[in-house]
Amino acid sequence: MGNTKPSGLFLLWMGAAISIAEIVTGTLIAPLGWKSGLLAILIGHVIGCFVFLLPAGYLSAQQNKTAIQATKTVFGQQGVWLFSMLNALQLLGWTAVMIVNAQQAMNGLSKALFNYRSVLVMSLIVAVLIVVWLLMDHDWLFKVNNVIVVLLAIGMVLMLWTIIKEGRLQNSANLAPLSFGSAVELNVTMALSWLPLIGDYTQHTDRPFRTSMASVSGYFIASVAMFSLGLFTVILTGQSDFTTVLSHSSMGMIALLVIVFSTVTTTFMDAYSAATNIANLIKTKAVNLVAIGVTVLGLLIALFVSMAYYQNFLYAIGAVFTPLFAILFVSVFLMHQRLSLPLNFLWWLIGVVGYSWLQKLDFFLGTTFFLLLVLGLGVYLTGLATKKYPLMTD
Repeated sequence: MGNTKPSGLFLLWMGAAISIAEIVTGTLIAPLGWKSGLLAILIGHVIGCFVFLLPAGYLSAQQNKTAIQATKTVFGQQGVWLFSMLNALQLLGWTAVMIVNAQQAMNGLSKALFNYRSVLVMSLIVAVLIVVWLLMDHDWLFKVNNVIVVLLAIGMVLMLWTIIKEGRLQNSANLAPLSFGSAVELNVTMALSWLPLIGDYTQHTDRPFRTSMASVSGYFIASVAMFSLGLFTVILTGQSDFTTVLSHSSMGMIALLVIVFSTVTTTFMDAYSAATNIANLIKTKAVNLVAIGVTVLGLLIALFVSMAYYQNFLYAIGAVFTPLFAILFVSVFLMHQRLSLPLNFLWWLIGVVGYSWLQKLDFFLGTTFFLLLVLGLGVYLTGLATKKYPLMTD
């Protein structure tokens, strides 16, 4: 992707965060009530975006590499291959999840507006628009995408205002219970799902920190707003289905267009970055064609595979990528060295398994924060106690 201006990347990542998936995840936090819910959203985004900024965005920009390629300094070429495959799989999963979320929301609104619904037609509309975005010339892509994102932001503000104006405070006691730590973690894992992507867009710059900060700031502002929109939808209407609320509001057609295009501005980044990882593995420069293939495969998964395990999918992303970037952060920014490759992979496996185990402790700042501290300390102490290896920078 050719545009590395901070303003362009700010809007690109704002568009990534404006999505139905972020709103749906925000609705899950409603059992906490609006005060605790907002606090969980803010804390979770600060934690997630800190990791998003330094070991992912800034390091990629500094080394002029994608976030996955930057792991070579610590995990070697074997790590790049492994994490490229895992990242491509999670991005393929996200492509499918986004198409499912969009078609469900579009069908809900279409049923209310036109008395028409079709899983196939709505899914195809989203997939075709994603392909159009992928085929667009890069300069035109950023111009069109920036305009769409600004319009989406205005549309989301109108939707939030409509819900606040038409809703009334509801009792959240009848909702399924959720701990504060679990709510924080939902916010963190949503940000972490973008970790391996940011380097695809920050790697071509001579202003690493400014470029990375602009990207993360755009995501932070819009994502906090989307989670808050989901939270207040449930609290003010008593409805956990965001689409149902919109279909009974005065937004109608505006809401339908916002859902369609917000999905496109988010999902084309998933498909493109999945293709970038696959292209690195198979040594091809036809990234856009591979991205179209990812979109088609995501469409097929969306049509034929159940998305009932969405929350577990988010936690699985946290389990794989949190320890990876924790080890990368400690090795590059604190130690300026790496452990032997077997030790690095051992710590990563400990982190993956430990993530699931630490979830049971229900730490009030979320599993990711606790894992970052424990794993980071372990890697640091191991580095002091063993032979030091210089970072691989070739």
